[in-house]
Amino acid sequence: MSFVRALDRWAGGTMALAALMAMAAAHAATPKAAAQPPELPAETLVESTLASATAERIYVADFAINNIIDGRLRIFDATSGKVLGQLHTGYAGMFTLGAKADEVYIATSYMSRGTRGERSEVLEVWDSNTLKLKYEVLLPPRRAQALNYRGLLTLSGNGRFAFVQNATPATSITVVDLKERKVATEVATPGCWGTLPAASHPARIAMLCGDGKIATISFDDNGQVADRQVTDKLFDADQDAWFLHAERSADRYWFVSFKGMLHEVDVGGGKAELKSSKNMVDADSAKQGWRPGGYQLFAVHPNGRWAVVAMHDKGSEGTHKLPAKRLWFVDVASGKRMGSMPGFGTASITFSRNGQRLQALDGTTGAMRVWRWADGKPMKLLTTVSPAGAAALQLESHD
Repeated sequence: MSFVRALDRWAGGTMALAALMAMAAAHAATPKAAAQPPELPAETLVESTLASATAERIYVADFAINNIIDGRLRIFDATSGKVLGQLHTGYAGMFTLGAKADEVYIATSYMSRGTRGERSEVLEVWDSNTLKLKYEVLLPPRRAQALNYRGLLTLSGNGRFAFVQNATPATSITVVDLKERKVATEVATPGCWGTLPAASHPARIAMLCGDGKIATISFDDNGQVADRQVTDKLFDADQDAWFLHAERSADRYWFVSFKGMLHEVDVGGGKAELKSSKNMVDADSAKQGWRPGGYQLFAVHPNGRWAVVAMHDKGSEGTHKLPAKRLWFVDVASGKRMGSMPGFGTASITFSRNGQRLQALDGTTGAMRVWRWADGKPMKLLTTVSPAGAAALQLESHD
């Protein structure tokens, strides 16, 4: 019995020693509590404006096709690509800038329950420096909910009236009196789409029509129709249609056709006048199927000398929305291609108002590229923003 008691005493002592050693090891392995960092200061919300920001700005409309009720208008620093601000454009909203770029106009739709409910159409006027809403005007519930094109929201030559494209699908134009902040009238425009304001007349617009004609409507001081005229047939939409997008210099507008013709139209008079037509595609290029393509697919330099056109090869019926394989530099006076560069998938392109930059949107990736323009010579890439939007199709310049 004494042997058993001794064995028990030895075993108990061994177990106690092991327990003490385990406790010591656990204590050693436990890290010391880290010192708590100082408490962060409370955040303070501040309000800022773009008044001190660079005037080199680009506005990019994002159609937001995957969440279409939540469109955006993003404002970028043109040289750094930094986002300066953003405005909401609702459901398929259109935008344009005032002549001085001090105001942003947005025509859009809202549903009272997001994707259903009562439909409201509004023309919003925003301050471009504070990004604050100045006022809005309720519109008839017929606004065209379409992809972004310049001609779907424009301003009159004197800046008093805004012209909003409607589609039910019957086409009409809502004329908004910006001075009185109310709708002045609605004008039926069967078969015509988009508006082309004249600069020399206080309130005159031309419209491209599906039958190959251009219609012109002149308004009086109250925004009522004073005169309507229509040209003879200028093009055959079945043989060589014109793109809706047009480039402007005062009363002159340039159009590009599906097969590569460059047309110049004067809209200053009561009836539009075709001034010239030039073929940009020579015989060799035509054999390779080079054609224009995209949305805002070409830009004319403010000096009127250069056109930059998004072009693709192997073109045929139905390829008119394809992004660029090459960007062509075209002499406007002659219509001849003077050079080209890689297309970077460009679907939309514009010059800055001062002609110092060329700005483009990639139709496949949404990337925005900005170059310093060198009057037809090799350009310097200033910045790339990728992407500038989920479905970015229109861009305009502040400066």
